[in-house]
Formats: sequence, structure tokens, C-alpha cells
Amino acid sequence: MKNQIAFRYICFRGITLLLFHLFILSPASAQVGFGIKTGINMSETTIKDVPQTTFGQLYELGKNDGFFAGPFVNISLPMPHLGIDVGAFYDLRRTEINGKDIKMSSVVVPANIRFDVSVLGAFGIYLAAGPQLTFAVGNEDYTWTDAQQMLNTFRVQASSFGFNLGGGIRIADIEVGAVYQIPVGRTADIISLTDAAERIYEVRSATTNNWQLTLGWYF
Repeated sequence: MKNQIAFRYICFRGITLLLFHLFILSPASAQVGFGIKTGINMSETTIKDVPQTTFGQLYELGKNDGFFAGPFVNISLPMPHLGIDVGAFYDLRRTEINGKDIKMSSVVVPANIRFDVSVLGAFGIYLAAGPQLTFAVGNEDYTWTDAQQMLNTFRVQASSFGFNLGGGIRIADIEVGAVYQIPVGRTADIISLTDAAERIYEVRSATTNNWQLTLGWYF
């Protein structure tokens, strides 16, 4: 636990220093674009190392969806076609485990290196990649009893770290793209207690990878 906290602190400090250099030390000639971005989430929850049980399949995963929205800033660097894309988004991901609807609400802060190429004036394409920090907001624990009389708890991590890779097209002030988000480490803990066997199953490798379809608008 201490190692995870230290790792997240180092990541947070690194992104903070990066933002400091961008906003304070960037040349006055740098172009800055502000906007808002929204889109849909298409996530996939994976549960590994599930223990064997005589009660049947321990976890059944259902549909995954959601959305995100928030402001972002795009800062050009004093190098051709390169820039920094930083955002702060409210993110909602919904997943279904054993028939239980679980909503994971968070604030996501990505900081991407961005490569832009203009093709026909106002039309262009871009690629972006970088780290992101995720902070859970709202309910972090979801507890339910399933049909096998197991008491289950899905416990979302208070914060997590990951990477994202994406790209898209830009037409004038409108930007359309796709992003793939990869978490580093687990997204949540799952604890299941069976009253009949009086045995606790702990699964500490529940992760959520996520595809996003994005729509951005520059002011």
C-alpha cells in the first residue's frame, strides 16, 4: 500500500511539474487553445485470479458503458507540429457484475504529448499519448448478495494511474477522435464472502480498460 501511494505521489508530482513548465515557462509566442470535450465510454472490466468454487461461476460480467465531459487546453510547443493537451474531465463508467449495476464516478486528468498535422488549411489530423491520473468521487463501495448467497463488495480505488493513446481529425474548431485508456495496476478490489463455506475470496486484480469516442470544441 505504501509503495502504491508513493508511486501515485511521484506521478502526481511529475504531472504538476510538467504543467508548471508549460504555463509558466512557455514562450510568449506559444499558441494556447481552450475548449470543452465530451464523449462516450466503452469500458471492459477484467477480473483475474478468480478462485475455484463449488457454487458455480463466481462472477458474471455484463454491459459496460458511460460518458465523460470537461474542459481542456492545447498548448503548442516551440517545435513543429508538437504540443501538450491537458484536460480535467468528469468520467462515469457503468459496469454490471452478477446483475449488480456499478457506477464508477471519477475526475480524470490526462496530460498528453500531441502531434498535429494540417492537411488542407482548417482540416488536420492528430495523435496524442501520455499519462493520466484518476480520482474517484462519490460512492467507492458497492455491496450486494447474489443468487448463490455470496456477499460481494466491489471497492473502487481512491486514485489510480494509467496511460492513454489516441488520435483523430480536426475541422476548424471541431475535433473528433478516439482514445484507448490503459490502467497501471488494479482499478478495484473485490471481496466475496460465502456464508455456507465461511470462506473469504479476495480478488485484487479487477481492472478496467476503456475506449472513448470523443468530440471536442475550441472556443
